[in-house]
Amino acid sequence: MKIKFLPLIAVLFAATSIMTSCLDNDVEQITYTSETSITGFSLGTLNIVRIGKDKNGLDSPYVDTLDCSNYPFTIDQINRTITNKDSLPVGTHIDKVITSITYDAGMLGYTPKGSDHDTIWTSTDSIDFTDPVEFKVYAYSGVEGKPYKVTINVHKQEPDTISWKKFDTQLFNAGNLSEQKAVYANGKVYVFGKNGNGTRIEYSDVSNDNPTSWVAVTKDVPADIDTYSATACAEYIYFLARPNKQLYKLDVNSNEITSVGRETFEMLIGGNDIKSELYAVKEGEKGRKSGIYKENTWTEDANPFTLFPAGKPFFSNTTTASYNSDITTTIALCNSTTANDTAALVFNRISSDNKWEKRMQNLPLPNLENITMIYYDGKLYAFGGGYKEIKPFSQFYCSTDNGLCWRPVTECMAFPAEVSDTENPNREYINFPDLYDTHHGNYSCAVTPKLENGTSRGNFIWIVWEDGSICRGRINRLGFTPKW
Repeated sequence: MKIKFLPLIAVLFAATSIMTSCLDNDVEQITYTSETSITGFSLGTLNIVRIGKDKNGLDSPYVDTLDCSNYPFTIDQINRTITNKDSLPVGTHIDKVITSITYDAGMLGYTPKGSDHDTIWTSTDSIDFTDPVEFKVYAYSGVEGKPYKVTINVHKQEPDTISWKKFDTQLFNAGNLSEQKAVYANGKVYVFGKNGNGTRIEYSDVSNDNPTSWVAVTKDVPADIDTYSATACAEYIYFLARPNKQLYKLDVNSNEITSVGRETFEMLIGGNDIKSELYAVKEGEKGRKSGIYKENTWTEDANPFTLFPAGKPFFSNTTTASYNSDITTTIALCNSTTANDTAALVFNRISSDNKWEKRMQNLPLPNLENITMIYYDGKLYAFGGGYKEIKPFSQFYCSTDNGLCWRPVTECMAFPAEVSDTENPNREYINFPDLYDTHHGNYSCAVTPKLENGTSRGNFIWIVWEDGSICRGRINRLGFTPKW
């Protein structure tokens, strides 16, 4: 019911109170409250667009219902605003909303969308909240309350879907780089790679979530770097340089490079930031032997591991054991060089045992070409080039049990492969399989951790291609601004 003179009704309430007080003294006087606060606000059941499968197995949208009664709304009584800090799921319809509102005695009015006057609110009203709506309480005493601005927030992105963006203007100074290894440190993505007969180190500042132009590290750079050895650990990036595989470190604050100790190594498997130690392999008379390099001291494992294949980049991740914070588990992964191996190689190391073991995988990870492993959103993910019928960059493989089982990700966390859109021809598409082929399989990857500064910054995956162009991806919900 629309009432153009709703304030006049509130005045009549007050007049009724005055007339009552003028009667005989035996008649009880009535005093009406002047409180005009809204004390509670909630939603009912709303429609939501979901995506399902039709009879042909193709994605098809349909309308479902969603109980929104449990979504909390914050009422700011000082600024007179009401909003839900936890946004409703993407696709929720808020153009026909049934509300439940509690307020002080009197009447509640609101201004419908497209109207210039108030309407009395009832619990059966279907209200359009696509734009904020103002509500106000009219007290029986005649007081007109200050309006509340009600805003219903709805996610504009599917929270668990990863979104990608490509940057084409950031190209390497030295031209194309092959045999790449990317490392994130101190707000920068460093790429170690080969250019012709030489090796290069270049970095891009991604601290503002957008890459800057590549900058070459030129001071005191060794002539022949083992690019696959680049490993971040305790505010440094360590790497080896030929011919004697001397260990070097790059200070990520000053970009200065210095040699470390006198030890030489065959390979670097990974770094343990928690314990500030490097996992390395030395070449001895009886083959390769694993151990720890910490504080300029080499300690060979009591049971040295000898089965690490040479000439491949290793990707590692270390986590703390849930049952004991002093114990860490490190997972290392690389592509297998054995012709008959159908699975990638996964190795694990528990700090209390001080030894490496080859992990026997219950659900093996396919032996993808140029494989990469990242730790992202609390899980291990792997991806890379093709293998048999598997196409390059066709999907992620995920492990939540330290590399025991690898399951292909079929929804949300995905590489887009669409190349055309007749309805929206200006829409940007990124075709990862084509990019992989165009760049001859040369790429590297690094991950920006969540930046603990109360913002939505960080949590990006950076894929760097042969020429220095970059693809940036992030799960949408990891970029939502914190509400609490």
